Amino acid sequence: MKLLTTILTLLLTVAAVASALTDDELLAMEFDDDATYIIRLENGDVLTGPIVEFKEDSAGVFVRIAATIGRAKIYAHEIAWISTVQDAYRHRHRGYLLPTAQPIRNDHFLALIEGVMPYFGFGIGEWFSMTAGRTLIPGIDWGEQISVVNMKFTVYKSDNGLVEDGEQYYALGINGGWLNDVNFMGHLYGVATFTGKRTQASLMMFAKVAGDDSYILTAGDFFGPVNFSLPNGTFGVGIGLDTRFPEMRNLHFVGELWNADLTRPSNTALYLGLRMTSTAVAMDFGLTIVPGPAVVPTVAFAWTPF
Repeated sequence: MKLLTTILTLLLTVAAVASALTDDELLAMEFDDDATYIIRLENGDVLTGPIVEFKEDSAGVFVRIAATIGRAKIYAHEIAWISTVQDAYRHRHRGYLLPTAQPIRNDHFLALIEGVMPYFGFGIGEWFSMTAGRTLIPGIDWGEQISVVNMKFTVYKSDNGLVEDGEQYYALGINGGWLNDVNFMGHLYGVATFTGKRTQASLMMFAKVAGDDSYILTAGDFFGPVNFSLPNGTFGVGIGLDTRFPEMRNLHFVGELWNADLTRPSNTALYLGLRMTSTAVAMDFGLTIVPGPAVVPTVAFAWTPF
């Protein structure tokens, strides 16, 4: 508990000191004359348009953006974040639970899932992404909590040839999970993601390769011991869809279908939800239908502070 608290405190401290761009950082950027950019200012305002001027004067380095309100001159110290519209969706590397094949890149994030699982992720370049989290459910002992660590390697990217500006990504990954500290299970997976102008679709195949074949799950006084089996060599599948609503840049539909054991089709979970997003935060709200059947309200909040 102390280690996790220390890590979260450190991450929040670093995020808190994140500041506006420096002149050198803005000078190091390259701008495409044919691209449309989004600039989020330090005061929270957002401007969208092409960059039509990029210079330095006595007050510092500035860009001029042709926004709908007119041509705005913006200095580096006023800019909190700047990128193309194409890269402005900073959560394209994940669905609700499904990791897409796209890398995290510099869109490092802190998240809170279901109000009880602190979760974070970071990327290195165009190839490596890592996420990890652990529940902090009140009334359950520390050793009965749930933990997950995921490492993803994006191995290929190209145009998909299906739609204009569409891309295809392929990734391989390693996932470790603990349902209670004594119940470890490890998976290997491969995931492919195809993107379009407003939509991206992902298909994942995974196999359990480590851990016991059967488990006993406990959760304090919430429920008694639950026995379940998941032998090594079990294959599963995940399908994800993320599509932005037309003319609503900040609202996405996110859907996922999961099956951890293809020999048991009835053990399938379906998530349907909405994602409100900006260049700084994302909020997921939806419902998950699990075997039983039962319907579980599902929420998550993510913050990309840098």
